[in-house]
Amino acid sequence: MRRIVGIVVVLAVVLSLYFIRINFYNNSDFADSGYGQLKVHYIDVGQGDSCFIELPNGDTMLIDGGQAKYGVTVSNYISSLGYNDIDFLVATHGDADHIGSLPKIFEDFTVENCYTSFVPSNTKTYEKFVKAVEDEGIELSKPFSGDYIIDEQSFDVKVIGPDKTENQSDKNDASVVLLISFYDYDFLFTGDAPSDVLEEYNIGDIEVLKASHHGSKTGVSQKLINELSPEYSIISVAAKNKYNHPNSETLELLKNSRIYMTSEFGNITAVCDKNSLEFTTEK
Repeated sequence: MRRIVGIVVVLAVVLSLYFIRINFYNNSDFADSGYGQLKVHYIDVGQGDSCFIELPNGDTMLIDGGQAKYGVTVSNYISSLGYNDIDFLVATHGDADHIGSLPKIFEDFTVENCYTSFVPSNTKTYEKFVKAVEDEGIELSKPFSGDYIIDEQSFDVKVIGPDKTENQSDKNDASVVLLISFYDYDFLFTGDAPSDVLEEYNIGDIEVLKASHHGSKTGVSQKLINELSPEYSIISVAAKNKYNHPNSETLELLKNSRIYMTSEFGNITAVCDKNSLEFTTEK
């Protein structure tokens, strides 16, 4: 009888140590915190911006949507990935080439949270966007530098701008600028913020830059590129557009990074996990 009791005690101790070990593993950095991959889709919306992001915690985010005529394009793209809802929608600022399609997105998807710049736009396009948010029954949040949309272990979505202390009235200057960090990889989303505003944010080194304002001369400077040192630069732009974007000086400043333009490559997708970052393109 004593032998049986002794065996039972030994087994209990062994099992206890086993489950302690498993629990430790699941809560350690080596367990990867349960994160999957980060997938960033730079959608080709001509002369505009739209990025759909599959976040590593399973949530989704849409940053801008392009002009109204691209509503179906963006909606179909997101649907093709198997999604019916969007956890976070960010309208970086009120220009039509960034928010025009968003009422269509609200029609086709359930949107849980919505964010935009504190500087409104006095246009019908902006009014339609605000009404779409109201009809969805959610609050239109207006974040500032230092806020976090998501803040988790080894993964966060941080608001870099606009700065609440600055007296900004220009829509581009007050663009919502986001930095998505996943382990050692940083993705910067700039809206149409000019380089002198971005320089003030002291962002530091990043891996992937969504070049501001479709590669215009105002969106990039030597000082900014020296600070960011991007390995990859994405330019969302239409071929042969009337603005002559991207600017030749901008391309020269970005030459040390791998440049992807939607006008050339169509939809562009970046996929990264803890150890790697890879790009694929439609064309």
